[in-house]
Amino acid sequence: MTASLALDPEQRELLAQALTDAVFYRDPPADCQACAELDDETKLCDQCEATFALASSYLHLGRDLGMPTPA
Repeated sequence: MTASLALDPEQRELLAQALTDAVFYRDPPADCQACAELDDETKLCDQCEATFALASSYLHLGRDLGMPTPA
């Protein structure tokens, strides 16, 4: 499903930047002790998994609005 917003170019740029910032903020840390304790490089701890899901949601929202954010 593609959504659309009536935004001028400056507003679109600001929203795209906000989504990019949100993705960066929610990206799991590179060194998480709880993830390391899982001893499985393919898994995240519950907290990192939840923040990764939020970051993914922000990326999908950006795509749905026609303003993909860098991953």
